[in-house]
Amino acid sequence: MTSSTKKGMGRHGGGFTLAEVLICSVIVLIGFMALVAAFGQESVSIQRGEDTTVATFLADEIRDMALQMPFADVLALNGMTYSPVILSTGQAEQRTNWSQFIAVTPVSASDINHAPTGETTAARLTVDVRANGRTVLTQTYYIFKLDAVPYTDSSQHSG
Repeated sequence: MTSSTKKGMGRHGGGFTLAEVLICSVIVLIGFMALVAAFGQESVSIQRGEDTTVATFLADEIRDMALQMPFADVLALNGMTYSPVILSTGQAEQRTNWSQFIAVTPVSASDINHAPTGETTAARLTVDVRANGRTVLTQTYYIFKLDAVPYTDSSQHSG
């Protein structure tokens, strides 16, 4: 070889040392592991989002069912559990491992944070929706005995 050829190649003949290759491999491996971890976390987040959407739907179905009932029947829902879950029509929905737990608490219509004095005209309806025994969503609604509310049809009045 000529002296000019030796000068450009350096001491190791122009290649990478074993240490350089190992350091580069470790850096690439760390980056790859971070990507794999990110994809795993993303799938968990997607599943939680899907579960929350289903649970919200199932809680709303109990609320819709309660709104169709006489007020006394709503109070009787206290302590009920539906598994398989039900829709507002009363039909069972075939969702394996899902359940709806219902709690109904009478409250004062004028102050929903306190128990009623006298006749019950309002209730707090709490629906706990679970998947595989784990609470996915707890939703609270307020139901009022509408026949106890004075109603005036403003369209009947002339101006």
